[in-house]
Amino acid sequence: MARRVAQHRIFDLAVTLLLIAVVTTLRSSLLPHSHEEIANVVTPIGQWLQMAGEKAHLITVVVWALALVAAGLSAGRTGVRLSLYPAYTLMAIPIFGIVAAGVMVSGDYLLSTVAMMVMLRATRYMQRCIMRTGSFGDLSLAMLCYGLLPLIYAPTAIFYVALPIIALVARASWRDCLVTLSSLALPLFAICYWSWCAGKAFLAPAKGIYAALMTESGFHFFSVLNPASIILLGTLIVMILCAISLILSDKYSLKVKARVVMRFNALQLLLLIGLFFIPSATATLFTLIAVPAAMLIPLIFVRMGVGFTETLYRLMLLAAAANCALMCWW
Repeated sequence: MARRVAQHRIFDLAVTLLLIAVVTTLRSSLLPHSHEEIANVVTPIGQWLQMAGEKAHLITVVVWALALVAAGLSAGRTGVRLSLYPAYTLMAIPIFGIVAAGVMVSGDYLLSTVAMMVMLRATRYMQRCIMRTGSFGDLSLAMLCYGLLPLIYAPTAIFYVALPIIALVARASWRDCLVTLSSLALPLFAICYWSWCAGKAFLAPAKGIYAALMTESGFHFFSVLNPASIILLGTLIVMILCAISLILSDKYSLKVKARVVMRFNALQLLLLIGLFFIPSATATLFTLIAVPAAMLIPLIFVRMGVGFTETLYRLMLLAAAANCALMCWW
């Protein structure tokens, strides 16, 4: 039977994203789960964001909801504009919202918002570099954003070690590697230089970031799962595995550059999922995972059967709605 691409209108997907943003934000702000209220480990920039969020809590809640909608629409637009998929699809829009807020929402709204937007910007620069420009400028801007993330969110300090290896999948020349390493380290070097100018040890911020990485946050993700969240996560995992299998098995499913982008997103997604085992991990991690997941999962909607993908999509929405209800009292 011939494959058909599922047709999803942008209006329907945008309304779905808006509903996800409004409902999850109201639920997390009015009836938060105890693990959602766990504060992120203090980082050089993150501490200022946390203090600002405490002083204007209502404003940061609104900013988070608006940023979630804007980021989801931006993710959908990026996939179409860069022609990442063999056919037109905007499924990145609702998937972004479900991954970022459908499971749980961190109480550090402002920090989560900034981390999400920086991650989205970094991924967009990297994808534009691979798909369109091939310039050192886009590669450098992407790595600057990735290098900025550990100053905001402690678990992403792993990026300093793992991301250059992942980037080699996309840009394998020695000049690209040099640009990657130097741009990735520049934000850390800048804050170390600022510390030295202030009379402190030059490596004090670097040691502080490492200490924050290994600090126990008190967040234990597997202890707060309910039946709906297990179904939701299981559906998302199936979607991710299907997308990765298409990249690995079907050599005609993607163009050469698009395949490189998808490999980069898949490796980046696996790295971020692994951060759940870092002591300093919190619910903010879902906002980072949403970026590569929203770029990767839509591939199954244009390369697999409509019946199968539509079933997974509806199951995902139903599980997200049920999880939102159960999180109020679970």
